Amino acid sequence: MRLVVISLDAAFAADADYLLSLPNLGGLAQEGVFCGRVRTIYPTLTYPIHTSLMTGCYPDRHGIGHNEPFDPRLPPGRRPWFWDEKTILADTLFSQASRAGRETAAILWPVTGHSKHIKWNFPEVLALPGENQALKVLRYGSTCWLLKNELLYGKKRNSTGQPDLDDYAVLIAETLIRRQYAPGEGLGAARDVKPSMRIQSRHMPDLLALHLVDLDAMRHRYGVFSQEAKDALTRLDARVGRIIAALEAREALKDTILAVVSDHGQADVSGTLPLDAWLRANGIPARAQTLGLGAYIRMDRGDYRVVLKALRDNMEQLGLRHVYTREELRMIRAPEDVLLAVEPMEGIAVVEDETEAKGGATHGFGLHHAGAQCLMWLSGEMFKKGERLDACELVDIAPTLARASGLTLPMAQGRVLTEAFAQTA
Repeated sequence: MRLVVISLDAAFAADADYLLSLPNLGGLAQEGVFCGRVRTIYPTLTYPIHTSLMTGCYPDRHGIGHNEPFDPRLPPGRRPWFWDEKTILADTLFSQASRAGRETAAILWPVTGHSKHIKWNFPEVLALPGENQALKVLRYGSTCWLLKNELLYGKKRNSTGQPDLDDYAVLIAETLIRRQYAPGEGLGAARDVKPSMRIQSRHMPDLLALHLVDLDAMRHRYGVFSQEAKDALTRLDARVGRIIAALEAREALKDTILAVVSDHGQADVSGTLPLDAWLRANGIPARAQTLGLGAYIRMDRGDYRVVLKALRDNMEQLGLRHVYTREELRMIRAPEDVLLAVEPMEGIAVVEDETEAKGGATHGFGLHHAGAQCLMWLSGEMFKKGERLDACELVDIAPTLARASGLTLPMAQGRVLTEAFAQTA
């Protein structure tokens, strides 16, 4: 079975009713399994979560604990992110599919740079000051394929911002699914193509992962329940519809597992806390690494008790809702090297210094937050039809997809959602 995974970045439980009222995602729920309470992982950041979606592991095992490696020597905007696939410490659906001899594709999926396991790779990377965005994407991804796409379709992309980038990403996904046969090219032993069709089309990817960021961008800019965010939800439904239509045109929908997932919600920002500046000004031997609506507290292990006491003694002054101890962080499977973390009062974003302005919305909150409840659609011949799951964990998604597509993820910490299958093995 082929596997198509579509991530709707920043969609969450509060969006469920509206998304289910739309033609494509509403129809997908009727044709398969839907869950509107998928508990995400801590931290509620895109890169750790998308790594969990591919591994079935928490950050304490897969090793991606933040969007950025911690490096306080570099100012904001100049810090590299976890762009390289090699930084993941666990097996992924990409690596397992590749080892099984299957062809894989990723479009704007986080932590896929320089992948040895992805044949068609359009990675999500960001140019730092002094770098060229196009050249960086070419260097981290599938260079020849990306150049070909740019020559063929680049003029159809109005800009590299949202929502134009998502539209371009879906266009590239459609071309991978439809993959029309070119004169003079052979198909080899494409497993899913009938001999009578081999003069018409080539093998499409066995695994295709597509990351859509339109909604996340609109919420960051305009707010969680802004009209711009609602418009983005409508656009996401249309993009899912385009993928479904491409599969139908290829006559591949019945032989494809289609999973639509999300990673986190957001909350509107009403104020800021320059926590790192406060730590330095008060001589506390620690640094704050912002998560958005929370922060990791970085320190030497020997300073743990001193820093913990300083934070607890000043919770009211700082406006902290909670200080996470190392024991609490281990219980929620946070990265092993994080000993303390904090969460301010609702709507307060942790910033680098007092001059940094914040507006719109963001994430990085704890698992108690409403934005930590995400969404999942599973469709395919092995799944129940019209089934609603009460709740599950985000780390359950990858092992469930592995089971459905004949792969294994031995390192996964999540469970297979056997209740989603029409017939359990």
